[in-house]
Amino acid sequence: MDIVHGTSAAFIPPPLKHRGDGLAFKDVFYGDKGTPENYYLSLVRQGTFFSPRHKHNFDQFRYAVRNNVSIGPDMLLHEGELSYHPEAVHYGPQHDEDGERDVLVLQFGGASGQGYLTFDQLAEAQAALKEKGRFEGGKYYADGNASAEAKDGYEALWEHCNGRPLVYPAGRYHDPIIIRPKAFSWKPIKPGEKGVLYKNLGVFSERETRVQTVRIEAGGKWQVEAENAIQLLYVLRGEGNASLSEEQTSPSSEAIKFESAIRLKPGSDSVVFWTDSEVEFLHFVLPMLS
Repeated sequence: MDIVHGTSAAFIPPPLKHRGDGLAFKDVFYGDKGTPENYYLSLVRQGTFFSPRHKHNFDQFRYAVRNNVSIGPDMLLHEGELSYHPEAVHYGPQHDEDGERDVLVLQFGGASGQGYLTFDQLAEAQAALKEKGRFEGGKYYADGNASAEAKDGYEALWEHCNGRPLVYPAGRYHDPIIIRPKAFSWKPIKPGEKGVLYKNLGVFSERETRVQTVRIEAGGKWQVEAENAIQLLYVLRGEGNASLSEEQTSPSSEAIKFESAIRLKPGSDSVVFWTDSEVEFLHFVLPMLS
């Protein structure tokens, strides 16, 4: 079990500027570089921000923690809503103004197995490409090549890192999907069990990526078993404890609260969550591809 407490971290501007300014990140969890299951979980603060219409060769989820977030001209992610952006599916242009908004973002390698590049890899590519061109408005322009069309900024970075053109997988969906968790009904997480409820928000692609919200009622207990998957949990509200033991006072017990994140990898010990007050989690399950 790994735990990160977001309230103790600061927002830091990223080394990447291919989408311009207006972003700052709280790093939460990274995956394993160079693997098809690599991922990055972060809390992003957006100020005034613009990104052109584009697509990626990886999957992502976005959860609006505070205020509303633009996904496209006619697509707004309202506070408390979740969006799923499948690999190879366009979205945008995004245009946010007037104030700040906080978004929990999970980017991860999709079912195609093309993986996900780390910020360090992309920052190195950005530095190299800036010597031969410029990033502007979310696109890359190769200076000195009048016949070259502007290329999506991320696509240019990916191609530099991999030394070949980016061939997108077939788009498994037509558009990003907006999920409204408040419209779902709570169900017992196990038949007949009281005190732990969940909302199944979706299962996506042949990878069977899952996302759900889980609520532990006051005085409740929830045990999460490891799977052949990466499990990421983020506390949306409430306070409690996470422990590797059935005993709440175990030395492994650690307090959790809003912005705490917990990770279980394949082969990890199970984790027991205890609560004195009601706690709600956002729970992502990313099955292993290899």
